[in-house]
Amino acid sequence: MTKLGPFLKALKRWLNHPLTVLGSVAIALVLGTSGWHFVDSLRPIGDLYIALLQMCVLPFLLTTIPLAVRSAMTGATNAVVIRSLAGWIVCAVVVVAMIGVLVPVIVFHFVPFDGSTIAAMGALVGGTAGKVDLEFPIDQSGSSIGAAADSGLLALVPSNIFSALSTNDTMPVLVFAAIFGTSMVVCERRSGRSLFSALQSLHDACLLIFQWLNLLVPIGIIALIAPQIAPLGPRVYIVLAHFSYVFFGLSAAILMLSIVILAVALRLDVPLTFARFSRPLMVAAATRNTLACIPIAIETMTRELRASPETCELYIPVGFASLRFGTILHFAVATMFVGALLGRSFSTGDILMVAILSVAGSFATLGISGAAALVPLAGVLRPFGLPYELAFPLLVIIDPLVHMVRIMLNVAVNCIIPALAAGSRLPQAALVIPAE
Repeated sequence: MTKLGPFLKALKRWLNHPLTVLGSVAIALVLGTSGWHFVDSLRPIGDLYIALLQMCVLPFLLTTIPLAVRSAMTGATNAVVIRSLAGWIVCAVVVVAMIGVLVPVIVFHFVPFDGSTIAAMGALVGGTAGKVDLEFPIDQSGSSIGAAADSGLLALVPSNIFSALSTNDTMPVLVFAAIFGTSMVVCERRSGRSLFSALQSLHDACLLIFQWLNLLVPIGIIALIAPQIAPLGPRVYIVLAHFSYVFFGLSAAILMLSIVILAVALRLDVPLTFARFSRPLMVAAATRNTLACIPIAIETMTRELRASPETCELYIPVGFASLRFGTILHFAVATMFVGALLGRSFSTGDILMVAILSVAGSFATLGISGAAALVPLAGVLRPFGLPYELAFPLLVIIDPLVHMVRIMLNVAVNCIIPALAAGSRLPQAALVIPAE
């Protein structure tokens, strides 16, 4: 056992090393584009990994949120930090939305569509019409109409917390956890007795489970990404080149800028920040599930990047569950893309309205995944006379890759907000963080 201990520690360091994670992504991309039939057989392994991650996400939230509420109510997280969080949230939403509309306007103006591209798009839509299940998103929107009684604020109130937990309905769980945490603080003040020590033990147990699952990250990345890449042929990138260049280019720029902002806010070296923060980004790309990234994001921000634990634990679960920065960018670029494709011009007022509707549409995707997440895009397109019936078949083809990038943007932008609001817990901290 003595000899085995150093080996296990070395194996853990290797599995958690950023180069190992990046290498797993490279292997997944090679396998996905290889055309080998066995790649699709990896899908059950990826599904199992996501199930293992999701297994403890909601229990983790039920412990993290009350502890964060207690921290806020007892003064550990002061009102200045909370106001700063609100200010940076507004700033981030405005910046992402305006980038999403202004850059495509400029690009599509100077690089217009030619006749061959439009003809190729028409052929692609026609060839895909029989392959894409349009009834799925239509049924999803219809079901939301049938459930109108549970819309608005009522949808945030968990009439059955156990049902919400079993269906991964996150927002009602967050509301319950916040109310429950507040009541626990009040009871603690009245009686002097506290359950927060037990809650902290449960929180630590959940973190330990996630640390165990982190050892499977390379396998999970390969099993999740490769089957998503496999169905996409090369022509989709040629036909959708304008959209792909703008969306993926902007996404890469925002991701790089987020890492630089993190480094500046936490007073760390940019290469060190990139190395540490690459792990939650790769998990985001692999799982394509923002909520599954909450534990690893909190661990990376607080343990490895030394951000304020109180601020991160207060904001990250709520921000990950409610703010979809990747979707805001996606909807804005997609709307400008379809408008440019059909030759529609946008006035200054139209551009501002696209940005506002993209933000509003992003909230409509909460709790929705897959092709159904494209349904709220109709609410952005139709006020400008743009056909959702054209946009959906085009965008759904490339959505597996776009979905990965959306989740990475959600994680990256949401993580810079608590860093900007509270900064590092170690001012001018050691710029070299010891590896575990």
